[in-house]
Amino acid sequence: MPRYWVMRVDHRGAKDFLWNELKAGRLRQGWGYREDQNLETIAARKRKDAGITDEQQAAWRGNRRMLGAEPDSIQKGDVILVAHLPNDRHWSIVRVVGPYRFQIPKAPKDYGHILPVELLSEERPVGFQARGVAAGLRQTMRNLSRLWNIDHLGEHVEQILKGLQEPTSPGGNDEGDRLEALLGELEVAGWERFKFHFQRAEFEAPCVRLLETLYGEGNVEHTGGKNENGADAICTYRDPLGVPHRVAVQIKMWSWDTDWTRPLQQIKKACQSYEGITSGVILSTSERVTPDFEAARMKLQKELGLPVRVVLRRELLRLFIQHLPKLVSIEAEPEPDR
Repeated sequence: MPRYWVMRVDHRGAKDFLWNELKAGRLRQGWGYREDQNLETIAARKRKDAGITDEQQAAWRGNRRMLGAEPDSIQKGDVILVAHLPNDRHWSIVRVVGPYRFQIPKAPKDYGHILPVELLSEERPVGFQARGVAAGLRQTMRNLSRLWNIDHLGEHVEQILKGLQEPTSPGGNDEGDRLEALLGELEVAGWERFKFHFQRAEFEAPCVRLLETLYGEGNVEHTGGKNENGADAICTYRDPLGVPHRVAVQIKMWSWDTDWTRPLQQIKKACQSYEGITSGVILSTSERVTPDFEAARMKLQKELGLPVRVVLRRELLRLFIQHLPKLVSIEAEPEPDR
């Protein structure tokens, strides 16, 4: 199993040099401007209990774990998030492919510590605020060390790497993208719990309560059952100009593409059975409608001379997420004393 690390490099003083080296497969670190700062040289002196200079100590203190022979050190196959390369508040992600070596470049005459790496993020650095980045990864950047271990966040790093294989990057760099991702995750989880708590006709009750929240208490009649006459609910309201409206609603808990036209026939029946219907709505947990269904809906609209709308799973779940606290509080309110 690989281990996971974050490394800070001198992104302000030598960013272009370090980025070009990283693209060439060399992850370089500073405090390597003298030949005697080679970590293997320092390790050999420490094994002999020989003294080391202040410059050697500075190199050893922050870079020791680049040397694979050291305890708790970076090994071949480990993954490193290189902070602020090539851009501020971004990571480049690399996998270690070989052992540590030391070579001081001609210019600048520093950054002699080298780990051979494969650049996994290529030209697509990952923003700290990207929607695919877990909050724990952002929080760990409060650490001011040159190098530290993040094995406890390895699952989140792997999620980013998986995202980098997609045609687009793991996400944008603003909070809105992350909130949109969170909403999508809530929708997925919400649908799974809906299927756990409700089946078939049981789904009518929460939908009717949602309609009561949308249209106002006392404005929704639950008509579902054997004598529904095409509508599971009738919603009554007045528009801002005081014009009355009545909406016939069909509720269908489906998990497949909507291609069955019976709900449209039920809406038609409701328009014939209830006075003053001005529109029809189908609340469906299907993800999409088929072209045949859409054609039938358009035909029915023209025939009835009024709008017929289908609310599909995503929109319906978002309505439940938006209004769920109120729905729960309504349920929790005690009935008044009689």
